[in-house]
Amino acid sequence: MPAIRRFASPLFAPAFALVALSSLAGCDESNPSVFAPACPALDIPGPAADQFVYDGKSADIGSLVGHAQITSLAGDCERGPDGPHDHQTVRTRLSLAMTLTRGPAATSNTMDVPYFIVIMRDGKIVDKKVFTDSFRFPANVSTQSVRTNLRLIDLPATENMAQENPYTLEIGYQLTHGELGYNREHLVPVTFHSHTQ
Repeated sequence: MPAIRRFASPLFAPAFALVALSSLAGCDESNPSVFAPACPALDIPGPAADQFVYDGKSADIGSLVGHAQITSLAGDCERGPDGPHDHQTVRTRLSLAMTLTRGPAATSNTMDVPYFIVIMRDGKIVDKKVFTDSFRFPANVSTQSVRTNLRLIDLPATENMAQENPYTLEIGYQLTHGELGYNREHLVPVTFHSHTQ
């Protein structure tokens, strides 16, 4: 079995602290009446913060193909392009930092990492976007820290866009049923909390 460490450690402390960048992003210094829009709340469901991929023979360390773990989120918000009927939008820019481990059963030096961004409002799913980024391991390297491509999410702005945003973005790995079941069975549940300044 792979060594399982849990997220109750300070490892995830930076994950949401960077959301506070929205307090400065998108300011128009030529017009003091225009303020940066509020960012949507961010959430990483605990069971979706890791992805363990095995070769199907067993769940022992020797059968591990790869392990991906979200370590932090970086992002900010700014006023986005006008939407339909000239409605204002808020553009959220997000990038995930991850630690990738190439397991003993890996047959390639490239790891494809699928992850999702779910857009929610009032507890209901509005949209879901799935991305896959590929990362190559240098020779003789089994663990590396990487960052995903920058992703842009445009959402309708509220009338009071400088102070509130009714949306929540949930971010995590796009897991198979087997991978999700493995996480629920083997990983200690954790609750993530966002931090604001």
